[in-house]
Amino acid sequence: MAAKYTLPECLKRQRVEETAFVRWLHRKAMAHIRRDRKRRFQNIQVSSYKGQILEAVRDADGCDFYTGKSLDWHLISKWDNDEASAKGGAYKREFWNLPTVDHEDVRNPRSPFRLCSWRVNDAKNDQTIDELLKLADEIRTHRNRA
Repeated sequence: MAAKYTLPECLKRQRVEETAFVRWLHRKAMAHIRRDRKRRFQNIQVSSYKGQILEAVRDADGCDFYTGKSLDWHLISKWDNDEASAKGGAYKREFWNLPTVDHEDVRNPRSPFRLCSWRVNDAKNDQTIDELLKLADEIRTHRNRA
């Protein structure tokens, strides 16, 4: 791995394999490049995205930016499509704590990347964090009346 993309200390402490992290970093950068090109974002590059994602990992100390909870870095590159087909939602729940990367605001090309769990990213989807929190408040208010 180029010195530019060294394994963050927070992941060294968890004994994350550097090769698995490099693969994860590349896959996350490529996935966001593909999505952001569809969103017609301009002047985006894989190397820039890798640097921003690495910065997000370091800034969050390897934890979920939104919840502060530890992420299970040993889940990276472990997803099995055949097992997912066989187990369905139960299998996906086993990966809720998988580290992934989120645009804080998908509508803003300058929005920073945030490290989070797959569960949080799945729930947040294309919302801003404020929109997600407002929705959660509405759900909580309604459920408390029931």
